[in-house]
Amino acid sequence: MEPESINVKLRELYKEYVNVLEEGDAERAIETGVKILEELLSITRKNVLESLSNPFLKELALNILLQYERELSFVRGAQEAVKSMPPLYASDVTDKALETLSSSINGLFNFTVGALIVIADVVMNIRAMVPS
Repeated sequence: MEPESINVKLRELYKEYVNVLEEGDAERAIETGVKILEELLSITRKNVLESLSNPFLKELALNILLQYERELSFVRGAQEAVKSMPPLYASDVTDKALETLSSSINGLFNFTVGALIVIADVVMNIRAMVPS
């Protein structure tokens, strides 16, 4: 994926996420948040993890992604559990799922953008060193 298309995709995802949160529909917010987190994980795996050659850094980045995947699993589990819960308890679980999603999306978004900036800088510096 080209840097410009990654940038556009990340901005679209973040805008969609903010819009659905502002609408206040918790169920839709969770569905959208799950989709966004899945897409962020995919983008990060393809464009950050695959760009790293240092085994230590690659393992470090992988561990970060695994934490976000665990958070995503929690949200999916909560989403399923809410379907069979009394409304009194479902509200608390939904709130916790939304909280987890918000934190995970913001954290992974920032991690991905930061990593992509560093990778782009390294690539540009290498290209500048290579004579044309």
